[in-house]
Amino acid sequence: MLAPLLLIATLALLVWAQRNDRRNYRRFGKVKDSARRQPLFLRMAGKNCALYLLPSLVGLALLGRVDALWTFPTEFAPLVEQLPDLGTGNPAFLGMATGALIVGALIGALLRMLLLRRPLRGAPIADIAPLIPRNHAELRHILPLIASAGISEEVAFRLYLPLLITGSGGSAALAFTASTLIFGLLHRYQGWVGVVQTSLLGAIFALLYLGWPGLTAPILVHLLVNAATLVLRPAIELSFRPRTD
Repeated sequence: MLAPLLLIATLALLVWAQRNDRRNYRRFGKVKDSARRQPLFLRMAGKNCALYLLPSLVGLALLGRVDALWTFPTEFAPLVEQLPDLGTGNPAFLGMATGALIVGALIGALLRMLLLRRPLRGAPIADIAPLIPRNHAELRHILPLIASAGISEEVAFRLYLPLLITGSGGSAALAFTASTLIFGLLHRYQGWVGVVQTSLLGAIFALLYLGWPGLTAPILVHLLVNAATLVLRPAIELSFRPRTD
């Protein structure tokens, strides 16, 4: 009975977090002063740990499943057997994925610089503009946010929430489908395009978790995605502008 109760409590917390995030994100977007923005990045990092990592660790402890942080849960094994071989134990795929992220970030930054004088038209993109560092000081302050998101969200959505769903009678396939969709919906503050993008990323992280059984691969790739978007690209663009900090 403990898993269903924890699942209900977790879902209630996530609903509250989604509503709170949308309101706070709008407020954050209105802050223009960099000196005020910098501590807000740190506050967001702490909030990620408080909302996702801490409840997950407490819940795992209550379930007696802290070992699931380093030992792949047997509840997920039936789903793993249905997936194509992703090259378990082979670092080649992760190496190629890392290279693709870095090259993509470089190309994106260069294209953005070339088009800065011409407004971009066409399909909307996820609303992450408020999160993009605007100077070198903000680049430094966003690093804890990147780390906390990559670690906290993977523990919560690739391990803890699926474990609660399977522990409540759901199948592993249902558990990972639901947790991926919830992961995307929690990014509603980025707009519906952001929900779709993060849902797709969540599916990739889930495949990494199942294909290389454990949290190491999804955490690594999640950190790289965040770093490429919020550090590498802004750093390249800022290198062509005069320092303002």
